[in-house]
Amino acid sequence: MKGASSVPGHLPLRGHDLQVETLLRIVREGLTSGAFLFWGPEGVGKRTAALFLCRTLLCAAPTGGSPCGECPSCRTPLERHPDFRLLDRGEAASIGIDAVRSLLSGTLEAPLLSPLKAAVIDEAHLLTPEAANSLLKTLEEPAGTQLFFLLTSAPDRLLPTLKSRLLKLRFRPLSESDLLILSEELFPEIPREQISPLIPEAGGSLSRLVLLLDPSSREIREGTSRFLGAFRSRGVADMAAVSEAFSPLSEKESFDRFLDALERLLLSAERHLAGEGPEPAWEGSPLPGRYAEGLPDFARAQIHDRIGDMRRMAVHNPNRGLALEQIFWQLEQAFSAGGR
Repeated sequence: MKGASSVPGHLPLRGHDLQVETLLRIVREGLTSGAFLFWGPEGVGKRTAALFLCRTLLCAAPTGGSPCGECPSCRTPLERHPDFRLLDRGEAASIGIDAVRSLLSGTLEAPLLSPLKAAVIDEAHLLTPEAANSLLKTLEEPAGTQLFFLLTSAPDRLLPTLKSRLLKLRFRPLSESDLLILSEELFPEIPREQISPLIPEAGGSLSRLVLLLDPSSREIREGTSRFLGAFRSRGVADMAAVSEAFSPLSEKESFDRFLDALERLLLSAERHLAGEGPEPAWEGSPLPGRYAEGLPDFARAQIHDRIGDMRRMAVHNPNRGLALEQIFWQLEQAFSAGGR
């Protein structure tokens, strides 16, 4: 299937018990068709949760909210399961209508191994308008046994008419305790004393913790700390101070890691607001507190989306100083709209 990728092995599912139980309860009450939106920051487990849920829903006899592991459906790998489809952008910049048409082919047919059929669309905000409208037509006339799971870190970029058809479930950053347990399960060779100091900086994101464990990220973290120290109380950056504080900015890899560090900081601030850790302190910058306390959820999502835009733009545009100015312009506009 064009645009699809193989399904990786499940990572341990942690931190989203409420979301999983909510969906399983809805299905147990009789829902067999429809579409769900899993939205939240990158690296917090949306895809892992979706794959776990699909495996459970496809099971002929789930036990305690988990797949039995014994039925023909459970013994069939998800990437070869006739009742499961996965769509992501792969190496493409977007998800086009051909990929969606391929995904939708066969949705009117009855399941072969399972009680229902399931499809996952990762990075759904990258659907082209034509692809989103094609999917919308299917959702307006749903098949009797087809569930869709759309995953995104940028819900504001979804077609409004499509978003209105989705049951929304928010996935927040992982707690520090869950992140520590996950990291120890995935990286048993790394001592806990090496992982623990990095947990607060990961912002509840497993993928960002993986980057932090790379020894070369230390210089980037220090540069980011100095950079944010140049962010003044009124939300305007001292660009001269920025240039002095972050000398490797002209290198693409360093710039990418800076964006990751900035996003981790914002996620840490959000977790602090939810009562899950201390407020991050970066050289006295007011940015974390203003972000956490002054903005509604979707405004924060827009900021993370803007950071993603800067990351994509940096591939073709060497003027990363301009990109930084645009990031801070976005932050300033968001603070003005959100108030505090």
